[in-house]
Amino acid sequence: MTSTGHMRTLQLPVKTAEMYGTFSPDRSLLLTGGDGADPTVHIWNVDSGNCRQILSGHRGSITALNWTRDQSVVASGSFDPCIRLWDVRSGQCIGVLEGHRSYVRSVEFSQSGQQLLSGGGDGVVRLWKVPSGKLLQAFHGHTDGVYHAVFDAGQTRVLSGGRDGEVRLWDVNTGRCLKIICTADAHVHCLAWHADNRRFLTCGNDIRLWHSGTGECLRQFRGHSGTIRSLAWSHDQRQILSASHDRTLRIWETESGRCVQTIRGHEACAVNAVWTLDYQSVLSCDSSGGLQFTSVAC
Repeated sequence: MTSTGHMRTLQLPVKTAEMYGTFSPDRSLLLTGGDGADPTVHIWNVDSGNCRQILSGHRGSITALNWTRDQSVVASGSFDPCIRLWDVRSGQCIGVLEGHRSYVRSVEFSQSGQQLLSGGGDGVVRLWKVPSGKLLQAFHGHTDGVYHAVFDAGQTRVLSGGRDGEVRLWDVNTGRCLKIICTADAHVHCLAWHADNRRFLTCGNDIRLWHSGTGECLRQFRGHSGTIRSLAWSHDQRQILSASHDRTLRIWETESGRCVQTIRGHEACAVNAVWTLDYQSVLSCDSSGGLQFTSVAC
């Protein structure tokens, strides 16, 4: 990485017009995929920029990526429109999940790594047993593509959002929709549960904090000038980290909604940002393969 004071940068040698990226739970690795010109998944060492694995098998653009908590397996979703499961150590494909009728935009493992939640362009959220690929539940209701679907802390409820601007809360066991929240945002790109398991964040053109029980919008966070692609809570939930197509990251104060820090440096759309495990720095990546490590005053 190139170092400049409180910031270090690195350019990955990606061969794609638009890169998707997801950092590993321990922040040492980055999982990336891109458009149809190079429909492969790469695993990179964050510190050195060296490629650890190349995962080949998809026949269309890579549009969703995620890790199990122990980092032994990764999932990738594509325009093909399959979900592939990969063994990180060997690089072998250990499962193919088929059922979505359009691109797969969201993949999320359960805490145990034995189930996978997916959302796709067909507007359906699916729950799978992995690696067998058995379909456990299908959640129907969205009128357009699903961009993100996430478990709550107890793994009993699911939040989903996407192109229809709605957030839906689902019962995992029955597949029943418990609540529909119209966000007034054109698209919902990302969702993040609060640790209290009652509140959650959404982002699209802005960031909003909601109560899952009442459906009330509790707070708005405004300042980004482009689509917001990722959200992350700080360890004490007092701050929120966001990454945007406006090429900036922002850190927000949860209680006031105030932006307390704007981080610049990316030369393309910022697509993902996470806190380091000590919450003293943030790691981020952009659509051109740029990585950034920034020290922050938390």
